[in-house]
Amino acid sequence: MLYRRALTREMGLTTGAVLAVLVSIALVILFIRLLGDVARGELANEAVFVFLGFSLLYFLPVLMTIALFAGVLMPLSRMWRDSEMVIWFNAGLSLTQWIRPVMTFAAPFALVILLLTLVLNPWVQSKKNDYRQDLQSRSDSAMIVPGMFAESGGGERVYYVDSLNPLTGVVRNVFMQSRLDGKLGLVVAKEGNYTQLEDGSRYLVFHEGRRYEGVPGQLDYRIVRFTRYWMRLDPAEVQPRQTNVRQVSPIALLDDDSPAARAELLWRLGVPLSALVLAAMAIPLSFVNTRARRSYGLIVALLLYFIYNNMVSLAQAWVGQGRLDPWLGMAAPHAAMLLAVVVLFYLRTQGRSFRRRRA
Repeated sequence: MLYRRALTREMGLTTGAVLAVLVSIALVILFIRLLGDVARGELANEAVFVFLGFSLLYFLPVLMTIALFAGVLMPLSRMWRDSEMVIWFNAGLSLTQWIRPVMTFAAPFALVILLLTLVLNPWVQSKKNDYRQDLQSRSDSAMIVPGMFAESGGGERVYYVDSLNPLTGVVRNVFMQSRLDGKLGLVVAKEGNYTQLEDGSRYLVFHEGRRYEGVPGQLDYRIVRFTRYWMRLDPAEVQPRQTNVRQVSPIALLDDDSPAARAELLWRLGVPLSALVLAAMAIPLSFVNTRARRSYGLIVALLLYFIYNNMVSLAQAWVGQGRLDPWLGMAAPHAAMLLAVVVLFYLRTQGRSFRRRRA
């Protein structure tokens, strides 16, 4: 019918616009966090955009859920403000008849979210862990970025280079601080370069500089002037790989009876289910008083979303701690919000019927 096509088109445009805004905001926040990791020497400069993609994919299901909720709520609220809803109601449509087009629109979104949480996110987390392990196995040279202080993976050295010639590989105005057996060592050199020997070992060679060595708080520092100073860049010691439940496939989660696995399964199934519940809830929440030209539906919608999200998070935490039965933790938050949807529909439809009888 006409109202279904018009509503579906407007919901699609609104959902896409909201999702684009949310993704842009998420990218900025995640990018700033990753730059902080680079500045602290916890992440190589070359890995920023890789980890940015990994992190965005992990948060994408939640962003899609919020976008879907807003994409249903905003067009319906506009129809109330423009009195289109009144026209459709006078044409014989009831509020419950809007459920079908909304759910038809929301179902593909929920399916995509389900595929993201069940299939793609575990793969992303596994690849992210593999990439992090690969970075940890590299030498300290991978962490050195011109113009920024960089700390080695073990925290034993701090590097700073003023500039880097990408053609020759020569760095200028080099500074390095190291600690060994309680002694503090400082190396300042005019320039330096990376050298790899035939056995594969890598060295940072300093040219024309000084080395200061001593115990902090004491005056007996040793100063050594050098023409050339070699320092080996040992590969970082890689910790044994530990598999997190976020990296486990859904089939393996079903076979695992541990509380952590059940809690992870609760979250993966809960996100797409909450998307459908929120889409249905947006229908009665979209009401706008056309006479007063104001609505508290958006405020109530935000409040209910945060309550819903906290309920799911609390259930996941309790299941992970073994304090709550997994099936009860899965069903309780969504059943409570479904009950809230039924109550909202009842209040909205009964309110209209009561006003008609009074008229």
